[in-house]
Amino acid sequence: MSSKSGGGGGRGGCTAEEGVPDMTLISDMDEEGINRNLQVRFTRGEIYTYTGPILVAVNPYRELPLYHTQNVFRYHGAKIGSLEPHVFALAEAAYNHLQSEQINQSLVISGESGAGKTENTKFILEYLCRVTANISTWVQQQILEANNILESFGNAKTIRNDNSSRFGRFMQVCFDCGFKIAGCVIQDYLLEQSRIIHQSSRERNYHVFYQLTAAAARDKTLAEQFQVRPPETYSYLNQSGCTTLDGVNDADKFDALRLALEIVQIPKESTDSLFAVVSAILWLGNLQYRGENNDECMSDSAALTAGDETILRTISSLLGVDYQELVQVVLIRQINISGNVTNIPLKLQEAREHRHGMAKALYSRTFAWLVDHINKCTNPGKDQTQFIGILDIFGFENFGTNSFEQLCINYTNEKLHMFFNHYVFKIEQETYLE
Repeated sequence: MSSKSGGGGGRGGCTAEEGVPDMTLISDMDEEGINRNLQVRFTRGEIYTYTGPILVAVNPYRELPLYHTQNVFRYHGAKIGSLEPHVFALAEAAYNHLQSEQINQSLVISGESGAGKTENTKFILEYLCRVTANISTWVQQQILEANNILESFGNAKTIRNDNSSRFGRFMQVCFDCGFKIAGCVIQDYLLEQSRIIHQSSRERNYHVFYQLTAAAARDKTLAEQFQVRPPETYSYLNQSGCTTLDGVNDADKFDALRLALEIVQIPKESTDSLFAVVSAILWLGNLQYRGENNDECMSDSAALTAGDETILRTISSLLGVDYQELVQVVLIRQINISGNVTNIPLKLQEAREHRHGMAKALYSRTFAWLVDHINKCTNPGKDQTQFIGILDIFGFENFGTNSFEQLCINYTNEKLHMFFNHYVFKIEQETYLE
C-alpha cells in the first residue's frame, strides 16, 4: 500500500535480524534482507512494515487486536513514523495531507490474491469514518454497509483466498469544507462473470448465492418465497465440491446483508426482487435441454425436457415474466435487419451456451444496479472536489484453466504494479533531490 504522504525515518545501518519498522534503514536491502526483516516482525505479531512511502502488510490469516477504537485515536493526529507501522497511520497521513495541502489523496492497494487487500480497504474506510464522525454518522454507516453489500455480491472463495474480490473498484471518499465525510462515489471494474457459471475445485461462486441458500435452509418461508433449494441442487454451486467456509455462518451473513440493504435505503420490494433474480440465476444453470429429434445431437434444434419446463415456470414466477415469452427467449435467437425481425431456432449446443449468457447478463446488470443505487444513496452532492481515493482491485491469480477475463485481471494487476513502482521511485528521487 502506498500514499503520497511517505513513511518515516532516514537511512541507517540496521540489519534485517532486528526486524526494523522501516526497511530503508537496512544497510543491505536485498530480497533476502527484506524477507528476513518481514519474517522477524511477523513472528513478533508485527504485520505492518514501512519501506519509505510504502506500507507492506503481511496477511496473518487470523484476527489480531490491532483495529479497536483505542488504536484509532492513538493514530489520529499522530505523524507517520512516530508510532509503529499500521494501516491507520497511512490513512491518517492521507487525511492530514488532504487538510494541510488541499490536494486530493489516493491510497493504492495492490498485491497477489490473499494478500489482505480487501481487509485493509475495510480498515481504511472504518478509520476515516471514525475520525471524521460528527453529530450524524448516518453517511459513514451507509458507506461501511455499502462495502459489505459489494463483498456479498462481488467476492468469492478462491483456492488462495476465502474472501477474494472478483472485481475492481475505485472509491472516492468525499469530504465537506469542514473535512467531515460527505459521501462516497464508487467506480467498479471488470466483474468476473465466468465465475457465475464455473468454479474450479475447492472454490465457490459469489458469496450471496450461499448466503441465500443457507438462510433458506433455516427459514422455510424464505425458501418458499424465493423457491430456494440446498446448494447441492444447483449446477452453478455444486461443481467445485465446496459450499461452505470454515468459521463463517452464511445464514448470519445473509441477515447482515439484508440489514445493509435497508441502511442504503433499498426498499423491501426491490430487495425481494434482488433475491428473486439471484434465485432465478441459480435455476437457469439447471436447464438441460434436449435435441428436438435426437436427445444429444448438438446440431439438432434445442427443445425443453419435462424438468426444464418446471424450471422455466419457477424462473417465470421469480422474474415476473410471461412463461411463453421466456420459452421463446431460451429457445430462439432473434435477428433484426432493417426493422425486419427473423426468428432462428437455437441448436442444442447454442441453447446451452445461451443459458450461461443469460445468467451472466442477469448477474452483471444486477451488480451494476446495486453500484448505481449505492452511489445515489451516498452521493456527496456538491462536495465532490475534496476526496481520498482508495483503489482496491482483484489480485493476481493463476488457475488450472485461465479464462480471457482472468487474463484481463492479471494484465490489469501487472500494469498497476508498473505504475506503482514508477510512481514510488519518482517520489524517492524527489526526496533525494530535496
